Amino acid sequence: MPDASSPARPPDAGQTARRFFVVQELLGSPDLARFYTDLLVNSPTTVSAVREHQSFSKSTAYKYANTLAELGVAEELDEYEDGSARWRALPVSGNWTDETTIELGPVIIAVYGATGVDEDLELFVDRHGRAALAPAVTATVEYLEGKTTRRGVADALGVPAVEGIAVTQAIERIVAVVKPYDPTLDGTSFEVAVHDRAIERAPYRHADD
Repeated sequence: MPDASSPARPPDAGQTARRFFVVQELLGSPDLARFYTDLLVNSPTTVSAVREHQSFSKSTAYKYANTLAELGVAEELDEYEDGSARWRALPVSGNWTDETTIELGPVIIAVYGATGVDEDLELFVDRHGRAALAPAVTATVEYLEGKTTRRGVADALGVPAVEGIAVTQAIERIVAVVKPYDPTLDGTSFEVAVHDRAIERAPYRHADD
């Protein structure tokens, strides 16, 4: 009788699938991604603090916090600040493999989350689609590493130079804030500095800045 048992799965197959599912959930909801990113870069912090930073209603903010907890990427702590429980978000990452492999992590999640509040990112998505954002993030990181120029990014993305410049400027200020919390960028060093004035325009900011 043939062996009908299922083939053994790699030990991390379930964990990999869960991470991929979580990343997909965040990329599919820009507001949730924006809430997650603000919580991540300010952890531990309160839901109220994130709500104020990102202009969410109280009910929406707590709904997002509970959603992140259900996804396993945030937890409510037994700590309090001004009478409110503090929360901590955990970095999540995964790979998407098609014709090429793209590492999906907090920076890409943050950029997708900012599409509803950053005019340059919104315009880029309107013209080229949401799928074009991931390559734009990858190309912007290469620019910050000193491997290409802004115009080189535009050429790689197949967009006019003015759009390539605008999208890299929008993305780089997000990268500057979120990079320390992104495991996919561990060990990555940047040759191009992001000016403080640019970081001040980022949709995410550390509470003590």
